[in-house]
Amino acid sequence: MDNIDLEFGPLRKSTQKIDSDKILQNLTNDPAQNNILKSIPLIPIRRNSQSNQDEEIVKPLMKNTSDKRKGIEDLDTHETLKKIKLFNTKQNTHETIDEDIQFNDFKKLLLSKLNHKKLSENEPFKEPFKFLKNIRLELDRILKQAIIQKESHSCIMIGQRNSYKSFLLNGEINELYKNYKDQFITIRLNGFIHTEKDAIKSLAIQLEKQLATIHNTYRDDLSTDSISDGSLTEVFEKILRILDTSTNMNDNASMNKSKITVLFIFDEIDTFAGPVRQTLLYNLFDMVEHSRIPVCIIGTTTKLNVIETLEKRVKSRFSQRLIYMPQIENANEFSDISKELLEIKFKDSDTRDGIFVQNWNKFINEQLSSFDSPLSKYVKENYETFNSIVYFKTSLIPLVQSAKSYDELQNSFTVFEKLKSYSKNQLADSYPAKVKSLSDLELAILLASTRVSEKSRDSFSNFNLTYAEFTEMIKGLNAKIPTLAPESPVKATNDKSKPQKVINFDNTIKIWSKKDVKNVWESLITLDLLTEKGDIGMRETAMAAFYASNYQFHGTKITFDLRQYQPQITLQELRSIVPKSSMYYSWTAL
Repeated sequence: MDNIDLEFGPLRKSTQKIDSDKILQNLTNDPAQNNILKSIPLIPIRRNSQSNQDEEIVKPLMKNTSDKRKGIEDLDTHETLKKIKLFNTKQNTHETIDEDIQFNDFKKLLLSKLNHKKLSENEPFKEPFKFLKNIRLELDRILKQAIIQKESHSCIMIGQRNSYKSFLLNGEINELYKNYKDQFITIRLNGFIHTEKDAIKSLAIQLEKQLATIHNTYRDDLSTDSISDGSLTEVFEKILRILDTSTNMNDNASMNKSKITVLFIFDEIDTFAGPVRQTLLYNLFDMVEHSRIPVCIIGTTTKLNVIETLEKRVKSRFSQRLIYMPQIENANEFSDISKELLEIKFKDSDTRDGIFVQNWNKFINEQLSSFDSPLSKYVKENYETFNSIVYFKTSLIPLVQSAKSYDELQNSFTVFEKLKSYSKNQLADSYPAKVKSLSDLELAILLASTRVSEKSRDSFSNFNLTYAEFTEMIKGLNAKIPTLAPESPVKATNDKSKPQKVINFDNTIKIWSKKDVKNVWESLITLDLLTEKGDIGMRETAMAAFYASNYQFHGTKITFDLRQYQPQITLQELRSIVPKSSMYYSWTAL
């Protein structure tokens, strides 16, 4: 105490009551003191983990209890410490491991259901949904008649994008390939990739490779020259000659000769039915009628009037067999298909007791049966916007894949925060979103083009007519805008005898030159808001399809200003998109 008095002086008892909050408040009010306190570095206190503390506590006790001379009390303490369960240690019990394994099996099962994948190679191919069963059976019948019974057939599958045309076709072909791989060859052509010239070359190359595989020979054993060498006429003659003479020797006792079925798959077959002579389709359909080997031609397209685009000679050799993909008619059917997609059959589950499968099916039934549930609202929103099961399936796969537990998976299907942002990103590429992103000049040109197409007889417009409509509408707007005003309206009311000065100000809308507007016209074409006449496949009549084909044939000879385009959005739709505050809102009505 004497040392403290020497350093700080004698300590005296305070006459005032000390409050800790008041001391802190005084420190904060004193800037100098506060700055000094802030400059003092704070060193964090290092504390041992709970496990280290437990070890420090247990070690001396263990050491003491190991000595038999300490007596019975220390031995009892040692036995008691053995029974104590430390909660900070990691416990991987068998129950947790089993639960993780079962959930991983369930997640794999659910992902395979969403991706339409088979659980094993021996499992037969099935349609992904019940409403596609008749289409699968029809394809199965045609392919078996062509491959097994050696009959020639031709058909065209018609349906919108993502309607499972190629999925069903490829699934049936792969299923037949397991047992009859030596009895047919498949040649695939795509209208988005091949022109008619490239298609003939690709057909020859694929045919040469697959025949070499079946006969177990190389190119030198077949011929010195390739089938694809020479002109198009020579190439096609080689193809026809090889197909007529191609046979496969079976290894049975009778040495029978079985003909190989040639299966042609045409994706976007409507692109080969253009205004040119349609030589490829004519020769292939003619092979179906007259060839000695079985030939099966199956085409897929999104055009409902694909038959009307065929020439008479091609149409006469086509079997007129069309397979229309079924469409989803109402929201209830879309909800049932979504339920079929998400539900898992209990007999197909590989989990040990199927607890997750039972709970999941019950959860999906409850969510889709309730109109207020987030899942039911999301299904209805998808039907009203995209109307696509593929979009719905694609949006759910990341939720299932990222789930670490069943509770997290179930929670993600009730919150739907990620799916809301996904839907916004998908809708950002729609026509209303594109229209909202246009500048004033681009919007004016689009409205002018839409007005011209509404007035015209065939719903088409060109650049010259659109520019004339644009200048006329701008002049009409400028006529309503006053350009003269008195210098002082107050003075004009006081003295009417003197002429008042007026101010001439230019507040009118600028009429852009034709050269500038042409760049805007090209940008609208790039955004797919305007489509050229020959590129539109949907035709109401055969005459309209004929005119479109001829226009596409002579399109390169027509100048840019006179090429006909059709807006992909109507004037009525623009009226609901353009805000009423816009100066161009009056243009949305004729």
